[in-house]
Amino acid sequence: MKFKAILFFFLFTLFVRGTFVYADKAPDFTLQNTNGEAVSLSDYKGKVVFLDFWTSWCPPCRASIPAIKELHKNMSGNPDVEVIGINNGENEKTVVDFMKKMGMDYPNLYGTNAVAKSYDVSGIPAFFIIDKEGNIVKKYMGYKNGLEKEWYSEIEALLK
Repeated sequence: MKFKAILFFFLFTLFVRGTFVYADKAPDFTLQNTNGEAVSLSDYKGKVVFLDFWTSWCPPCRASIPAIKELHKNMSGNPDVEVIGINNGENEKTVVDFMKKMGMDYPNLYGTNAVAKSYDVSGIPAFFIIDKEGNIVKKYMGYKNGLEKEWYSEIEALLK
């Protein structure tokens, strides 16, 4: 009898987590953007947010930039979507110079170790898709060509 109760509890927990509690709340943060303004994740409540944690010295980060630029371009006409980069701890000059060199025209923030840790970023690049209620619905660690197709699919599903 005890085994059945434990099994029921396990299956019920699995069902509830998989169905109702699909996502974890995205940790709020306030970081400075490249224009010197304070930006908080909570400023984007009611929007789907794509976050990209990156550094200039990371080859996969560099490889992902054209796809993120294209995502930003394609979503810029939709007021319900924001694409935001978060540099992972480099100095302002390095970030701004790299952004100019790469033509990164989407908003970027100067990140901190505390913010990366709150998102459990264990490698870069790291991408997060956050729904309109502020829940992380998808997390991607690393980049490979074609991954952006999944980004579009996830974002479009959240906009329906």
